[in-house]
Amino acid sequence: MRCYDVAVIGAGSAGIMAAITASRMGNRVVLVERNPQIGRKLLATGNGRCNLTNARVTADRYHGSDREFIETVLDAFDHVATMRFFEALGLLLKEEDNGRVFPRTNQAASVVKVLRLELRRTGVHVMLDAQVKAIRRAASWEVSMLDGARVAAERLIVATGGRAAHHFGSTGDGLYWAEKLGHTLTPIHAALVPMETVETWPKDAQGTKVDAAVRATTDGRTIGEASGDVHFASYGVSGPAVMALARAVAPLLASSRVTLHIDLFPDMTEAQLREIVARHADRTLQDVLVGLVPSGLIPVVARFAGGMDAVPSVLKNLTLTVSQLRRLKEAQVTAGGITADEIDPRTLESRLLPGLHFAGEVLDVDGDSGGFNLQWAWSSGYVAGLLGK
Repeated sequence: MRCYDVAVIGAGSAGIMAAITASRMGNRVVLVERNPQIGRKLLATGNGRCNLTNARVTADRYHGSDREFIETVLDAFDHVATMRFFEALGLLLKEEDNGRVFPRTNQAASVVKVLRLELRRTGVHVMLDAQVKAIRRAASWEVSMLDGARVAAERLIVATGGRAAHHFGSTGDGLYWAEKLGHTLTPIHAALVPMETVETWPKDAQGTKVDAAVRATTDGRTIGEASGDVHFASYGVSGPAVMALARAVAPLLASSRVTLHIDLFPDMTEAQLREIVARHADRTLQDVLVGLVPSGLIPVVARFAGGMDAVPSVLKNLTLTVSQLRRLKEAQVTAGGITADEIDPRTLESRLLPGLHFAGEVLDVDGDSGGFNLQWAWSSGYVAGLLGK
């Protein structure tokens, strides 16, 4: 059995940051990863470009734990510190719309490569294809793998992610181990995930993408609003504006009817649209819609409007009923996790088991789309990696 000062389980964003930070502090570190490569999920973020942070990070862009807990972690390693960290590794960055920060290479692989180089430079021992079989606390923390390998460490950092995106290896192992070690989990469900709808017409517009404002309601009450791309699919709707509402929608689906109201022209009033339509009263309904909506939506809008007079109201309020969220494996992020009450936000050390730290999505913190979740990974990984020093 090989002995280390620190063992980190999970070589995603938070785990890699924790391992690098702990190693820079002079510790002997082992990074244990069940996949054959590090940063597997990271490679897919930002459509393969890696939206690694956001220049407009604030605690109110996060959900789950209380704001003070989140602020304490973010303040310890904010988006400026993240950008400096990567630039020091030789990765040039750029800021795009809505504060989203990407590598100038536009390749997530560049982010993973500079992190791999830093792991090597700082002397972190990386164990790949190493699935954890057991964790126990003896004189030190002992971690056993399915293949028989074992490591021991004075400190253990669990950064295995949530249950979202199973195909990238996020199977919820860390949640299982946290609960087995005595920690409490808040309810787990998908966040940032597409939605299936009762209505089947989105299949007719499959592949169509629009920039819209989306409002989710139940019993006449608004439960969430978001703006951005909306994608129509065979099962319902997807895209950032839809997925951003999943967290608010999920708890209500079992007991309430949830309706999505899609405003295809959020920058215009219904009166303005009515004036535009009136200018072309001599044209057919389909001909008028050619200049207003993508071709995939023309038959849909025409069917709901029935005539020219109703077009503006349909364009401002295209409605769908949510039947269910898509599966966790399609979600970008998991909502829920280890309750913050049992974790010290200054060190991310367990209040129940000294020497045990957590980082990343395994905690009950999830952020909005746009680089916020990766920032949480970097911030929490850094704090955990400091080990309270």
